[in-house]
Amino acid sequence: MKHHLHTRSSITCSDCGHTSDETMPLDACVHLYECKNCQKLMTPDSGDCCIFCSHGTHHCPTSQRESRAYNAMPSVSFMTTSTVNAAQAS
Repeated sequence: MKHHLHTRSSITCSDCGHTSDETMPLDACVHLYECKNCQKLMTPDSGDCCIFCSHGTHHCPTSQRESRAYNAMPSVSFMTTSTVNAAQAS
């Protein structure tokens, strides 16, 4: 199944609330962004890879791809030593 990759995002300034539609790069994260209204230099929030993930309406393409890859992984259950021992004892 093919997933749609968002390539545009609206960034909202955390200071003045101005919103600007931007095209996201497909192969890189944007770490600095200057608000077109108040000129505040915005950076990603702690734990986010870029300004689109922190201040945009859509996460960056890199995060979108990683999220889809993670969600597509089969779930794996792990057996603890006590579970294995109990199964062997019966």
